[in-house]
Amino acid sequence: MTPRPERLCMQLLILGVCVGTVTGCERATPVSPTAAPKLAPIPEQTHQAEHEPEPEPEPELAPLDDETQLHALALACEGAALREQLAARTPAQLDSLADTAPPSVAMLAAWERGRSFDASGVLARASVDRLAQQIEAQLDLAPPRWWLEQLASARLREGDESGPPYYDIGLSEHADRRGAWAQGPGGLRVRPGAAMVLSAAKGTLSFDLSMGRVQLGPLPTDPGAALELARARGGTTIYYATFAPGSGGFRFPLRAIDSDSSVRWEAEVCGPDRKVLGGLGYLAVEIIVIESPPSDPDSRALPGRAATVTGIAVFSAESHGVALDVFDPNTGARTLAWSSDFWFAR
Repeated sequence: MTPRPERLCMQLLILGVCVGTVTGCERATPVSPTAAPKLAPIPEQTHQAEHEPEPEPEPELAPLDDETQLHALALACEGAALREQLAARTPAQLDSLADTAPPSVAMLAAWERGRSFDASGVLARASVDRLAQQIEAQLDLAPPRWWLEQLASARLREGDESGPPYYDIGLSEHADRRGAWAQGPGGLRVRPGAAMVLSAAKGTLSFDLSMGRVQLGPLPTDPGAALELARARGGTTIYYATFAPGSGGFRFPLRAIDSDSSVRWEAEVCGPDRKVLGGLGYLAVEIIVIESPPSDPDSRALPGRAATVTGIAVFSAESHGVALDVFDPNTGARTLAWSSDFWFAR
């Protein structure tokens, strides 16, 4: 007997549901509604075990001492940075720097602390005197009188009291505040004492020592070029600088030449470190060899006894500032630097 179509469809439907259920049972196991879900396996730990101490962090390097940073700025003649740093200090902090900081910073801090002008715009003399005392105590050398006089000549400019002061250069036709000029080889401007020991041949400038002629270098040919030089008592090393006074207080070279005409070193003098030429510009320079005091006071009178050189001081001044550079006599490294107006940054 053949089943009816409706009954056959119903049987096939029931059979399909059962097959699906069985197949589904083969693919997945029923989970009890009360059973805890399975967790993913714990991955292997890559850090150290708890009983092993963690490595200590590397200690941070201590920052440079404040005075050390200021000293480095001074020796590099970084006037703008120094001015900003010192302007942020209280009067008490400036006094502390003036008493305990390295010489360059101490003199700069003392100058900023004591620098003042009266109602008529004249610089207070006390600040100049204190600076002179500091220089003499540090270098065992009294600053040149002309240099101190030019420093003391500072006057505020009328209508620009917050700007840099003006320094009277004391210029005349054949002299400046430093002294008279003489004509040297090739029209070079030199001081009268140097004119007698300088000569030139084939474009080379020479210094006449008692033991022979020392070649300093090429003879400057720029119109108005000047030369300043110095040597120690009984010494055979010549320290000299050439520059153009009328061009103002820009940086210029300082050279140390030994008796065999070899260059021991060449350094750069910051001087007032003018950045632009505006207004009256005129530079005066004096080079002084710093000698250690002799153990025997009578040794200064002994001929041929060379002094021990401890430094080369270059005092410079122009209408926009007054400055001091000191160099190591053996290497030419700058060991002290001071500027009345932070190397043209005021």
